[in-house]
Amino acid sequence: MVVDSAALTVPADGSSGAGWSIRLVGVGRTRAGKRIVDDVDLDLAPGTILAIVGASGCGATTLARIIAGSERADTGEVRIDGRPRPEAPRLASVFSDAAPRFGRVRDAVRSRSRHPRAAEEQDRLLSLVELRDPNASVRRLSRGDRQRLTIARALATESPALVLDDALSALHTSARERLRDAVERELRRRGTTTVWVTRDTAEAIAVADRIVVLDRGRIAADGTPEQVYARAAEPAVAAVLGPVSTVPGIVEGTVVDVWGQHLPLAATAHDGHCEVLIRPENVVLVGPDTPGMNAIVEESRFLGHVRRSLVRTDDGSLVHVDHGADMRLTDHARVRIALAPLPVTTRPLS
Repeated sequence: MVVDSAALTVPADGSSGAGWSIRLVGVGRTRAGKRIVDDVDLDLAPGTILAIVGASGCGATTLARIIAGSERADTGEVRIDGRPRPEAPRLASVFSDAAPRFGRVRDAVRSRSRHPRAAEEQDRLLSLVELRDPNASVRRLSRGDRQRLTIARALATESPALVLDDALSALHTSARERLRDAVERELRRRGTTTVWVTRDTAEAIAVADRIVVLDRGRIAADGTPEQVYARAAEPAVAAVLGPVSTVPGIVEGTVVDVWGQHLPLAATAHDGHCEVLIRPENVVLVGPDTPGMNAIVEESRFLGHVRRSLVRTDDGSLVHVDHGADMRLTDHARVRIALAPLPVTTRPLS
């Protein structure tokens, strides 16, 4: 973990106050002749939680390291709280397994604390990250508990800005969700500006005010979770926030005809034949007399709260369908599907 603790100040009441602003202009980074981060512009207001997502090799970790101050940019400018690098402070950060190698859990957190009541705050943070034995040896912690410890140490600095890079990756699903929610609540209570890199898109959507999709070092999408999720027509976004299915349609003014249904358009489009992009939760199973399309089940998977089935329609489209977990669909079963009456995204036929 990289922390410039000398740059951090804490009010007498122990609160961290407002977060720092983070601004990047034309930031780039090249390694071995390959552009890893390419002309990135970002402007984060104090207190914003930004999630960065992307496929493996998209440059997210490098960008996070540049923001944190642990790696330099080759081009462009980084400003933290209005101060340009190298004068700007380095940020508290969590990268991979950056926990200390020796000592006790309690001491590892207390050593980073900037709080006037360090002992009380250390106990609160250990409880927040669910580390129940403050006297445990750091060397004997599991990988998941090492991640918990690293997060507690980063929070102990009371930094007005924080960088998390896949900081919850070693935790199983339910524990990851609990810690995700606890950390988000803590960051919002403090008003900490946060860059949260994650390979879990559900995590990004759950915590972020704003999401950036990074593709080969460049920003492919930037907006609120709702705005980015709706951009299903863009391949880089669909690849990360998928799955997205495509079915044929015909645009007629402000609506599109899909399987006899007339659905509103999410954005204006030219009249004529098109592809309609749909997500699994917007496809429904219907009865035989309802407008829609017949299909054959190719596979069906139980995902806990829902089942996701892949069906092939009679017009040859492969479509993912989310439906009730109690509805078992066997392979080769015949079903009928339709689209929920919601605005849809289209793109011209290629």
